[in-house]
Amino acid sequence: MIIDIQRIVIKTQLRRLITLLLVVLAILIVVFLGSLQNDFLGINKYQWGLIIFAVYIISVIIEGLLELNYIYFSDEEGAIIFRYFPMSLFSRKKNSIEIPLERFAGYEIIESFGGLKKQIIFYHKLKKGSAKYKPVSITGLNKEQLQTLIKTLNRHKG
Repeated sequence: MIIDIQRIVIKTQLRRLITLLLVVLAILIVVFLGSLQNDFLGINKYQWGLIIFAVYIISVIIEGLLELNYIYFSDEEGAIIFRYFPMSLFSRKKNSIEIPLERFAGYEIIESFGGLKKQIIFYHKLKKGSAKYKPVSITGLNKEQLQTLIKTLNRHKG
């Protein structure tokens, strides 16, 4: 089974670009072309521009807290391969977790932010117990992909 969320990554990057362009356009219209010479709802045009910008910044911060990752998962070739890298504008570090199927000890899914953020922790069998990998955000997976991942991992759980 292979899960690759490349299409979701492209859609997310495109949505980010369009949102940024719309925010800049809205601010330019309000501040430079707007006919708000007087206050509208008690707020002048410069304050409206700041409000639009603040809403955009808050949405970027929330998206950053969700830690969206590009994810590639495969259980073929005798190993669980889980590759990921952040979709953040500031980090391009690529990571990979590879566990031979006979050493896969299980996984755990952790939810936070009211279920909006999901993370997975993989466990690897060792001679003296098991090792735990650091949590990886799987928030970028849609419901169907998440169910497929869970079903596949449950099949290999040891």
